[in-house]
Amino acid sequence: MVLLTRGKDRALLARLAALGLEAAEVALLEQVDLPTLALLPGRLKEGWDFVAVTSKEGARRLLWAWEEAGRPSLQVAAVGEGTGRILAEGGLPPAFVPERATAQDLARGFPEARRVLFVAGDLAGRDLEEGLRARGAWVERLPVYATRERALSPEEVALLERAEVAAFFSPSGVRAFARWTRRRPKAACIGPSTAEEAERLGFSPYEAERPGLEGLFGAILRALGA
Repeated sequence: MVLLTRGKDRALLARLAALGLEAAEVALLEQVDLPTLALLPGRLKEGWDFVAVTSKEGARRLLWAWEEAGRPSLQVAAVGEGTGRILAEGGLPPAFVPERATAQDLARGFPEARRVLFVAGDLAGRDLEEGLRARGAWVERLPVYATRERALSPEEVALLERAEVAAFFSPSGVRAFARWTRRRPKAACIGPSTAEEAERLGFSPYEAERPGLEGLFGAILRALGA
């Protein structure tokens, strides 16, 4: 059985089911707004060269703040196609999306900018900020949501125990899984930092050859031996 650990991936579940594979999902994490989110609409009016966002949750909150601020003119850089799609569907298509969905690639390809507002989660890494500062940009990080581990039901824990392959979307998801059970199924991982955490905690990682959902789907198939 393949277990997706984000709880927001019905399309991926359907693709696995279409191949005749048993699959389920359990959200190990949840996101909650931070008080600083209320500051974001006002901050968007301060004349940034770019606003950067590195997650779908950040994109959703950026869209809310943009609407609250009266839809000011913004140039947005998004970490990947999924994040960019959420922005585009909300009426704020990104001006830049890197070919690979990593913060390092976002920083390397980032358009010329002096002032950048980074709309972040509390667990976001420092790769984007460090990369942009190395290029001479001034970056302000504004954490607007926090990621917390969910309390799982006995039925959800039973699914963790049954998993032959667990699909992980972040290092924090790997840690949450490991705290609920000693079982270590094969781990299909969306990117290198997730794979590194999985290996550290005793899983056998299968890293996506390309960061993103398509790469993760391929990693799941490789973990299954398909």
